[in-house]
Parts: sequence; C-alpha cells; structure tokens
Amino acid sequence: MTAEAPFDLDAVVSLARSKRERPIGCRVEGKPLIGSFNRVVMLRFDDGTKWVFRTPRRERTGQNLPSSLLSKLIASETATLNFLASHSTIPVPKVIDYDPCNANSVGVPYILMTCATGTSFSAFLRRKKNDGVKDPSVAVTKLMTQLGRISFALSELRFSEIGSIVGEDGLFGVRECLLPSFLFQDRRRLAAIPRGPFLIEQAYHHALHAAFVGHASDLSLSHHFFRGPFPEAAHYPDGQTYQRALDRWNDFMTVGDKIDSSDNRVEYHAAGSLVRDILPQLSEVTESSSSRGFPLGHADLSSSNIFVDEDANITCIIDWEFASTMPLAQLLIAPGLPNQREKASPENAAAFRAGFAEAAATAGNAVVSKLVPRAVTDVLWHYFRWINLDTSCDYHHFEVLFGLHPKFADMDPIDVVDALLRDRPEMHEAWRRLAAGDREADEIESDEDTYFAVTDDGDKQRLAAQKLTERFERTRRVMGPEFWMADLPDEEDSDECISSTELSQ
Repeated sequence: MTAEAPFDLDAVVSLARSKRERPIGCRVEGKPLIGSFNRVVMLRFDDGTKWVFRTPRRERTGQNLPSSLLSKLIASETATLNFLASHSTIPVPKVIDYDPCNANSVGVPYILMTCATGTSFSAFLRRKKNDGVKDPSVAVTKLMTQLGRISFALSELRFSEIGSIVGEDGLFGVRECLLPSFLFQDRRRLAAIPRGPFLIEQAYHHALHAAFVGHASDLSLSHHFFRGPFPEAAHYPDGQTYQRALDRWNDFMTVGDKIDSSDNRVEYHAAGSLVRDILPQLSEVTESSSSRGFPLGHADLSSSNIFVDEDANITCIIDWEFASTMPLAQLLIAPGLPNQREKASPENAAAFRAGFAEAAATAGNAVVSKLVPRAVTDVLWHYFRWINLDTSCDYHHFEVLFGLHPKFADMDPIDVVDALLRDRPEMHEAWRRLAAGDREADEIESDEDTYFAVTDDGDKQRLAAQKLTERFERTRRVMGPEFWMADLPDEEDSDECISSTELSQ
C-alpha cells in the first residue's frame, strides 16, 4: 500500500468512538493507506484496541466500480464475515459496523472491523529475508498445509447455488456472483452476461465463457495478442536483451493497431470456442460432490491477505469482498504463494492437498479429498487464467486446455484455430461484426506518428516494427522470445526471410 491524502478522518474517529461500550480516546494510527481496491484507516484506542476502517476506492487508478456495485461488495463481504464467524472457526476480522451507502456521517461506504493480529505473510517473508533466511520454503509449506485445512473447513460450508453471500441477523443466502471474472477490466459493463446465482456448475462455466467472449469482442484487450505473448523477463538471458524485446513488442503492436483489431479479437473467439468444448470435462468430475451444494471460497488468497504470527501460524485471513460459493474443484486449486500470479509448485500443491486431506480425515469425511484429482485442479488453474485474461501469455494456457479437446487434442492448436477461422460460418460472421468496429487507417497512422515521434530513433523503430510485421505475416505462428531477439536485416536486405524455427517458442 502507498499513502494517500486523508478524507474526513475526524468523522471516522467519531464513528469508531461511538461503537465502544464506554467513552474512550481514539486516534488515527499513521497515514491513511491505499491498496488495489480500498482505502484504509488504522485506528488505535487508548486501551490498545485496534480497528480498521475500510472504504472502496473510486479513482480510475483502481477498478473504478460504480457506487451500486461497491455497495453490493460491501454488503456481501459483511455477510460473508458474519457467516464465517457464526459457522466456522476460520480466523477472520469481526465486523463492528458497516454501511454500503454514502448517506452516513463519514460520507462514504465502509466496513469498520477489528484489526488482523500478526503480520501479513508477505511482510513475514520480507523480514525473514532481511534476517538472512534465503529459502522461505519451510514457512511456505507450513502455510500451504494450514490453507489446505482451512479450505476443508470452507468445503463444509455449502449453499445450493453458486454466487455471493448476502444476509444479516443470522439469515444467509446467495445472490449474483461478484467474482472478479464478472467485474474486472470493465466486464461489469457487459450487460448480456448471466451473473447468477447458478444452480448447476455448467451454467457457471458457460457464464464465465460468455464474459470471456464479451471481453474479447467489446472491451480493451490491453496487452493481449493471441499470437504474440507479452515478453517475460524470465525468458531472456539478461536485462538488456529483455528490454530490447519489450521495446520491439510494443513497437510491433503499435503498427497497425494489432491488439484491438478485429483479426486479433476473432482469434480469441475461435480459441474460446475450442475451450468451450471442454467445459463438460471441467464440471463432470465434481457432480457427485455438488449434490451437497457448493462450498464458499475466498477467491483472492495472496500473501498480503494472509496474516501470521512469528512461527508462520495463520492468525487471520482478510479481504473477503470477492468471496463466492464455487465448485469444489475451484476451491481445491492451490494458491500460488509467495507469488500469487504463479502456479503453486508441486511441493506446495502437495502440502495444500495434504492439509485438506488431513482435516477431512479428522472430520470423518476422508472421501471428499478424493473427489477431485489434482490433475483436474492443475487444468483449472490454467482455465481461470485464460478465462479471466489474467496473464501475459494467453496462448500457453490455451495450449494446455486444448490438450483436453475431445476431437482435436492431437492436432496443432494454431492449425485448428486457422481452420475454424477459414471454414466456420459463425467465425466469418463474428469477424464481420468485429471488423465494423475497427478504426480507420488514417486514424491508426496518426497514432503511429505520435507514438514513434517521442524518440529520436522513431523512424528506425517504425521501420523495424514494419519488418517484424512482414516476418510475422509470412507464417502467422506464435511469436516466442526468438522472434524478438532475432537480428533484423538492413533496409537494403528487407526481403530476407526468417526460418520458421525463429518464430516458435
């Protein structure tokens, strides 16, 4: 978190003091903080008690969600925390007060809750590193085992539908699903997307697919180019080579406005239709467990949301605003720790499953840990990265999912995508519809002029990007690191070809 200018802190302090049973002094501790989704004020009372005042961000640097949706998220998180407090021993903050609307003494929607004890696991790891601990694997393994046990406890908290928790006064239910898959990257604007609650797992997966297709059709694709994954530093021998590849990638994408073009969008359509074909396989494995309903899941377990003591024992799990009921298989996807964006290592995934199985056996329900094979959760990890467009290399995740296709798994994925684009009437229609939204050539050229005018070598960069475009168009294969590192011919040798191996990963 980083500091931000305070809002009405006096009103926040007055609110907190009014919730104590007897008059007691209270002050703001430190500066208000800002995270990815919320602004936070830490409060300390004279008796040492600490509370947290949290209100959603509205700045465009956040998710810029509308007030009506922010109200739903606050109400759902409050209901979820109250439900967990009354139906489990999972350590979560206690809700002191909340208001999902602006019409209150503070002027913003908020949750006032107890402060998590301990420190975040991310801070724990930083401290260990500063103390000279180079390998955090022991602490991570211990944490993953505990998260497995907590996931079993969550698996016992079931509802008849997939969606987000609502309710108060001890009565709880499920309403529309407020998972990031349906909200982030402006997906909240997709009016035709079913958002639940979902009675069956396949309906849930089809809704996720609809959100993916809607995103690929109508929203910004940011850095997502199906045949040209965004360069990652780990794939390059040194920082200088990586920066060169990154610059080339950006220049290449600028020429012709490739990312938001209908050609790129329709390729996501075609690839998405192939992923849709495997949806029955993603849900059929847990049909027997869904007869008991759908378990509650956190949806955003990260090192910053898990608090621990000095011995890496979990003391609190925070930030339940996007919690939802979900298929058991989704709950059993091992979180990526310490890096949330990476797949859990085999060792960490094994520790997570071991913790789940241990808790299940202790509760006399050992069979539940065997309902979802680990291979299924491995595939689901790729599926959610793909469906959420939450990755720098969409093609990698598509390739894994394509390997499950009931008809084409043994074929080359790009060849199958090309065949769909060439032969399927629905793809022709999708392309025509998407092409109607393409920008005019003179507008694209004007943007290119502006982009390449920023540096003294702009003309040279533009020429290089045009040559890279020519190379790509010769084969239209997926462009890996070799493509961006390959030497470019001089201008007089511009007809020089590049081998197909240079275009592959």
